[in-house]
Amino acid sequence: MSLPLEHYDRFQNRHNGSDSQELAKMLETVGVTSIDQLIDETVPAAIRSPKPLNLRPAMGEYEFLNALRRIGGQNQLFKTYIGMGYYNTHTPHVILRNITENPGWYTAYTPYQAEIAQGRLEALINFQTMVMDLT
Repeated sequence: MSLPLEHYDRFQNRHNGSDSQELAKMLETVGVTSIDQLIDETVPAAIRSPKPLNLRPAMGEYEFLNALRRIGGQNQLFKTYIGMGYYNTHTPHVILRNITENPGWYTAYTPYQAEIAQGRLEALINFQTMVMDLT
């Protein structure tokens, strides 16, 4: 099914979400008849607001991106001296290759998610162990 060209700029038309049939099947599977009933049965009333959110009217993707650019344009860039490195020092190649350039520290540790958290943790424990040994 193709959508009219004028609607291609809408996010909801490009979103890979569930359609009405899939939604009905999911609701049936969990034993409710609507999203509202699902929320009523799962979210405690003590943490829910009794009144609707006071939200501005929705804007299209194009308007949102322009608004975001305007907000981002208000940022100011300042010179920072934090983390700029140590000057007049030499890092041996064995350290560069085996610590800072070791792909084991920044490649995925599971085949389905590319994240570097585990590598960072390993690098930190190795560094902390080395400092402990030296001191």
